[in-house]
Amino acid sequence: MNREEIIRLRLANQRLSVPGFDKPEDVVAHFGAMQAQDYGMALWAVALRTKSLEKSAVENCIISGEMVRTHILRPTWHWVHRADLRWMMELSAPYVKKITQYNDKKEGLSRELFLKVWKIIEHQFRDADNLSKEDIMAGLAKQHIEVSNLLATQILIRAELEMLLCNGIKKNTYSLFEKKIPVGEALTQAEAIEKLARKYYFSRGPATLKDFAWWSGMSLSDAKAGISAMGNDLLHFDLEGLRYYYFEPQNTIPNIPVSGLLPCFDEYTVGYSEGRNIVLPTGLDSSETGNGIFKPIVMVDNEIVGTWRKIKKNPFVKISAFSNQKPLSRKITEELLRRFNRFNI
Repeated sequence: MNREEIIRLRLANQRLSVPGFDKPEDVVAHFGAMQAQDYGMALWAVALRTKSLEKSAVENCIISGEMVRTHILRPTWHWVHRADLRWMMELSAPYVKKITQYNDKKEGLSRELFLKVWKIIEHQFRDADNLSKEDIMAGLAKQHIEVSNLLATQILIRAELEMLLCNGIKKNTYSLFEKKIPVGEALTQAEAIEKLARKYYFSRGPATLKDFAWWSGMSLSDAKAGISAMGNDLLHFDLEGLRYYYFEPQNTIPNIPVSGLLPCFDEYTVGYSEGRNIVLPTGLDSSETGNGIFKPIVMVDNEIVGTWRKIKKNPFVKISAFSNQKPLSRKITEELLRRFNRFNI
């Protein structure tokens, strides 16, 4: 498999070149988890993979609780389907706690302090739901417990990892985990690792072992165990010193060139580490490309050719081609804007 074939298969598995899902929650279930710290861009990342491209449909899934935004895998926000959240958090939380322990110690978050403040927070949620961080901090202050903004953040992340809180129905609000997340089938750690690995390679393959380990936040040994558990179901090939794993496509990989405006932190680029570079343009400084992660990117005919940003004036999006690219034609620009504007109405 060469570079072009890898890109085509990834675009299919990422559901960018094949028909989109009917429901936004099906997008999230397909990916397992989708990075979501930029809220508006994260809505677009989901809508981009649906047939309707409608923002309201995604927002309704958040209100209904089908999609949950929480800290998981790496210590950053992700969308997770509520049916997957409990087993995935049970698997992921120990890894995330190791990563966050430095900031916990730096901000003064101990187990004793967390248990003390949690009693107060839990009492707050008896009287109200969908509380913001500011609401929670104010409630602590009434009990003569003053916490800094950063310490409050660490407290709330710990509450998420302990499966006590998750997002509420509004942006930047919280709700009790037990009120929103159903009890699912209990999985052993080995079963959970295999299930997460299957979701990863089914939605993002071809990808390497290190890609999966980085994305999942797991150790290389645990990531390797997940790959081994899939046995002959998972195929592999070597290219330029890297081993890529993937599932045999059920259908012919579509040879339809993909063009679109991808959000920053989209899984097409953020879902990989060493395997990310294969889709990025060569010969450009990473500050121009945003390393394919930090800037919204423009894709034309399967290639990343520039970046874009929202603006206040019509057409409400400014597209900038990379320095080694010709300006995009009016026809291509209008088509890119047409799809995004269906979402951004």
